[in-house]
Amino acid sequence: MDRVRLRAAATAFLVALCAGLVAGSPLCDGLRGLSIDVLTTLRWRAFGNAQPPAASHAVVVALDEETFRTPPFEGTPTVIWTREIGRVLTALTDGGAKVVGFDIIFPTSIEQSAVPFGDETVGARLRGFDRDFLRALALGARDGKVVLGQVQHQEKPLLPSPGQRAAVGFGRNIRALNLYSDPDDVIRRAPLAFVVDGAPVPSMAAELAARATGAPVAAKFAAAGAVPDTITLNFAGGSDDIPAFSFADLHACVEKGDKDFFRRHFEGKIVLIGTLLDVEDRKLTSKRFATAPERAGADRCALPMPEARQTFARDSISGVYIHATAVNNLLDRNALTEFGRIAAGIVSFALAAVAAAAALTLAPAAAFLAFLGLAAAWTVSATLAFRGALALPLFEPLLSALAALGVMIGYRLVVSDRSLAEQIAHRRAREAELASAAAIQRAMLPSHPPDGFTQARFDVFPHMMPAREIGGDLYDIVSLDANRFMISIGDVCGKGIPAALFMAITQTVMRLEVRLGQDLQAEIEAANRQLVANNREEMFTTLFCGVLDATSGTMTWCNCGHTPALLLRRGGSTFETLRTSGPPLGVIETARYAPRSVALAAGDVLVLYSDGVTEAEDPRSAQFGIERLQQALLEVRGQSASRIVEHVVRRVTEFADGAPQADDITCVAIVRNEP
Repeated sequence: MDRVRLRAAATAFLVALCAGLVAGSPLCDGLRGLSIDVLTTLRWRAFGNAQPPAASHAVVVALDEETFRTPPFEGTPTVIWTREIGRVLTALTDGGAKVVGFDIIFPTSIEQSAVPFGDETVGARLRGFDRDFLRALALGARDGKVVLGQVQHQEKPLLPSPGQRAAVGFGRNIRALNLYSDPDDVIRRAPLAFVVDGAPVPSMAAELAARATGAPVAAKFAAAGAVPDTITLNFAGGSDDIPAFSFADLHACVEKGDKDFFRRHFEGKIVLIGTLLDVEDRKLTSKRFATAPERAGADRCALPMPEARQTFARDSISGVYIHATAVNNLLDRNALTEFGRIAAGIVSFALAAVAAAAALTLAPAAAFLAFLGLAAAWTVSATLAFRGALALPLFEPLLSALAALGVMIGYRLVVSDRSLAEQIAHRRAREAELASAAAIQRAMLPSHPPDGFTQARFDVFPHMMPAREIGGDLYDIVSLDANRFMISIGDVCGKGIPAALFMAITQTVMRLEVRLGQDLQAEIEAANRQLVANNREEMFTTLFCGVLDATSGTMTWCNCGHTPALLLRRGGSTFETLRTSGPPLGVIETARYAPRSVALAAGDVLVLYSDGVTEAEDPRSAQFGIERLQQALLEVRGQSASRIVEHVVRRVTEFADGAPQADDITCVAIVRNEP
């Protein structure tokens, strides 16, 4: 092997090794969770669910939308459903249910109500209202068939009402419902135990499984998950893997006296009572890509099956299904086994080495096709392994192989094609041109207010932060005469060079048309006609333009489709908004604009901004919004215009938390100083 080939092989080995090390590092933990999500979907789509719903150890009794629309529950608060819940609970235990767990908490009782009612309180009038429910709890707990839920909230857990806790014997029959969320807020694991007062206490799922089998959860389950004392949930796809019975139908079944129905459907089952609603207690889990419309679709006893109201699949599921899945996984011993970081790194290294070898021995197009074949083979293998509850890493090896392929193809091009240097030089020249354009654009924007503005006891500070090298936002501060100034801010549609060019045109047209400021309506309409003319690219500009009379403090303004300006009065805590008074410039030639006026008193602050401020996004795609902007302004009220603008920009940057800037950010603050 000659020196060139030896060097190429050594490079391929190092590239594959680096890819494997990165794949096995904590940086890729998020990809491991995503692999589970995608494999759950692939297995379901390819093979369906392994077991029919009847084989599920756990069943759900759902307080669903139907229950809330069915008498006697319709229009009544759930706190007074307890007697009916007690009757259904008794029917479940009498029907042979092994154990009943509550995934719903009633932290208060109607008997605790201190609301006055005549000479007494509501609670006093209804003393004994919960007696039947408490009796059902006590009888079930005595036989070890009832477990109530609680939620650990640091020092103050959310507990059942005192009467319910006493009925079940306090801590002996109360278990935590808390779940484990990954850093991306997706639930892929269920806790097996919690430490309470220094002692381990089983979770709800572990407790129900233990009572059903008569033995505690095997220690091997606690060590199988990637997170200690948890199991990695093995969700089935769709929504019918766990039978769900409507509470309304079971209540009607109790009224009907059909005990055989409860024996047929609940004997030997683990029952979880929880909510199945459109908005409440919904969780994002690893089956988020494998969901289906949810409903309580199990066999009916007394009420007809209602017409399905939900015809689309949400990416979330009701929390009660998570506990039911955990119970099934524990009893079927099919919780997922995950690869650790070291194993994921080794597999990623192997696939990266194959891809790197293909890049060295094949033409780029053929090497890429080979990679596609490798990716397909690995995906099929991972899906088949997932059927056996083994969660192989899916994305880390594929991304490692893709990275190795790209690096080695690039390596070959660098070695064999010297024209790459010319391409780099060309790109650098383009970058230099963009840098020059950005410098020219910055020079077009005023860096300080015109002479006379400060003497008029006004303080103004503008700032623009483009999303790219050059931006499409603009601002301008122009002196019309000794006492009057034009202040404007705008946002051109689009980004990059086209937006920058139209921005320059808009600024030039505005300076030509708004020269006197005596008739702002006519001047704005003239500027609009200029921008509409020969506008073949159909670009437009949203613009706020105001003419400030420094002597009187009055600003005559016109908002052409721009974000509303915010006016904060001295000593006030609410904002006045200067909203749109016409369409954006450059859209409609015959558009009409209606200027308005506002007086600025000493200490007042007027803030102009582009939508890049309020629409700035954080890594979760949440927007900064007008409320955060107003809060930021309140935090620096009474300070200089520069401090106000700098504080707003800092708050937006902190909120974005490293997320890419999607739009230009422009802000102008105007403060009238004390005389």
